[in-house]
Amino acid sequence: MIVKSYTADTVAGALKRVRMDLGGDAVILKTRKVDPNRSSVDGGKVEVTACLDKKGGESSSVVTKKMEHLYQAPEPTSIPMPAPALQPLVSPAANIPSEKIAQKLDFLLDVFQMPVRKATYDGALGRVFTAMLRADLPENMANDIIDKIADRLSDDSDYDTICALAVELIFSHLPKARDSYAFHPGQKIVLVGPAGSGKTSLMGRLTGYLVSQRHLPVSLTSLDQMKISAPEELQTYADILDVDRFEMPREIDRSLLDREGRDKITFIDTPALNPNDKTNIAIYAEKLARIEASRVIGVFPAWCRTSDLFDMLRAYRPLGLTEMAFTMTDQTNRLGGLISTSIQYGLTVSMLGNGRRAGDIDLIPDHRHLIQSLFGIGEEV
Repeated sequence: MIVKSYTADTVAGALKRVRMDLGGDAVILKTRKVDPNRSSVDGGKVEVTACLDKKGGESSSVVTKKMEHLYQAPEPTSIPMPAPALQPLVSPAANIPSEKIAQKLDFLLDVFQMPVRKATYDGALGRVFTAMLRADLPENMANDIIDKIADRLSDDSDYDTICALAVELIFSHLPKARDSYAFHPGQKIVLVGPAGSGKTSLMGRLTGYLVSQRHLPVSLTSLDQMKISAPEELQTYADILDVDRFEMPREIDRSLLDREGRDKITFIDTPALNPNDKTNIAIYAEKLARIEASRVIGVFPAWCRTSDLFDMLRAYRPLGLTEMAFTMTDQTNRLGGLISTSIQYGLTVSMLGNGRRAGDIDLIPDHRHLIQSLFGIGEEV
């Protein structure tokens, strides 16, 4: 049997030393305050005495009974202390789902990337920096761009020269478009997004373009069993565009989907997904996994703030987005959100739409022109 005393500044500190030295089977015999007028060997203020039955021949309770006569009632100044059975430490992350860890890491990354204070720049550099902030680029991204410009250009460089370099630096960080973004029969294309983002309208525009301009066969269906008018709305598009439409049951029927969309491009609408409703997002993530969609397009309004877009992209991670589309681009002059979101999450902005005419949709956006628009100079750079 081993009997030892451990001192520390606090009871918790002394118990930690007990656990490290004797392990989780140690039994606490007594605790007491160290006389402040008498320095202990370790300089601590609290002493904990513990024992361990090293031979293992007797249980901890038996050992405790045998040592009861050694126990001295604490002095009035002593700290009363229970005798818990110390257990080995277990990592609290053991039962945390990986997606929650990923979301937390994203959040911490955003926090630590933010500068401690708002940077200030003189002259043309300051004008370019201010333009990026007004366009709703995150401050950490704008600071990074300005720092790179300052390393490459002289202090007397004019505004247009600095803007031109800023455009190229931002453009170089954008993910490259992939060939898989082309449309061809047999694809199953899902559109997801928050309420009011224009998913169904965008689907109608895409269908109209593919049927009238590309002469490709299209069929429409929906997973939206929440909005009462969803079937009628989809049927209206099907009638106007003269395309097929079929009902998808609440439980995904993969055979029906394969049969109806075998030789067609199938667009699949979804209900509005609240980024704060993790349960509902998980339900639809499972449905999309069963569909095995060719493309999952995240549809967002262009006027949405960058911070909100970041929150939505984090929440939609389980849905497996392959790209992004932005609608209502004519309703804002601040397009920094779609640029910075594309860079942050590695998702290409594959299409743009505005709110003026049903046929207005850009399937091959000029990303360099979009970046130029952040500075209000268009093609002049």
